[in-house]
Amino acid sequence: MKALLLALSCLLLLAVACGGEDFDSDSAGSAGSTSNVPLGPDTGAPDGGNAPSSAFLLPDKLIVTTKIDVEVAAVRDAYVAISGYARAFGGFVADGALNDGGDRPTAFLTLRVPSTRHDDLVQSVRGFAGAEVKGEESTAREVTAEYTDLRSRVVNLQATEAQYQQLLGRAGTIDEILTVTARLDDVRGEIEQVEGRIKLIDDQSDFATVTVRMTLPPVVVEPVSGLASPIEVLVDASATSLSVAHAVLNLVIVLFVAGLWLVPASVLAALFWRRFRRQLEALKTWLG
Repeated sequence: MKALLLALSCLLLLAVACGGEDFDSDSAGSAGSTSNVPLGPDTGAPDGGNAPSSAFLLPDKLIVTTKIDVEVAAVRDAYVAISGYARAFGGFVADGALNDGGDRPTAFLTLRVPSTRHDDLVQSVRGFAGAEVKGEESTAREVTAEYTDLRSRVVNLQATEAQYQQLLGRAGTIDEILTVTARLDDVRGEIEQVEGRIKLIDDQSDFATVTVRMTLPPVVVEPVSGLASPIEVLVDASATSLSVAHAVLNLVIVLFVAGLWLVPASVLAALFWRRFRRQLEALKTWLG
């Protein structure tokens, strides 16, 4: 019996050493009693420092992103064509917007393609018919070290989780069960967070991101010279004089047409006035 208890104590101390944390010092001598269950480590720190395990030395992990501004002859045509490039290279359109109304139509696309096809996609965008590259920016962020540390951390957290599961099986009181369960839940939550970060890095490094902004070329306004040339002045003066002559001729025609009925009307009015005056004088003579 004593030999069995001694073996369990040695196994427990070995588990503590592998997890990078010490159990409660009283638990080593309490084999056979359930009143002091070791709580074990509550973090997944790697053994002996931060050096990652050589088992997780992976190829370089790079997060590649590129932004390109291009001027195109037709925004809608460019939007459709460049969207097709992503699918042709094994990727997809992550985001996009097209606004072809108003004076300056614009569009943008966020494309995701396998990292090995990043350069092919960028070259295709540059070579799009009628496109002129106005700006381009590329970045490649190295995340290999972070990725390796995360993988190593998951292994250590999983080892810590296994230790807590063993301790949970030996817990004898409700308080001990609740304490170990809480620690176990914390470790599992941390494992999920680290694995989520690993998946994000995998996605960002496996698929490069290319953002394309499309606009129309600016409208070119011809500059206005300060003074007109003599020929331009002569042409403008000739046009103005012709306009004035045309207006004067129109006025003469109007007066001539008006005179055709104004002269007879004036003669009739004069005859009528003379006859009226004669009658008026005869009336005055008769009355006088």
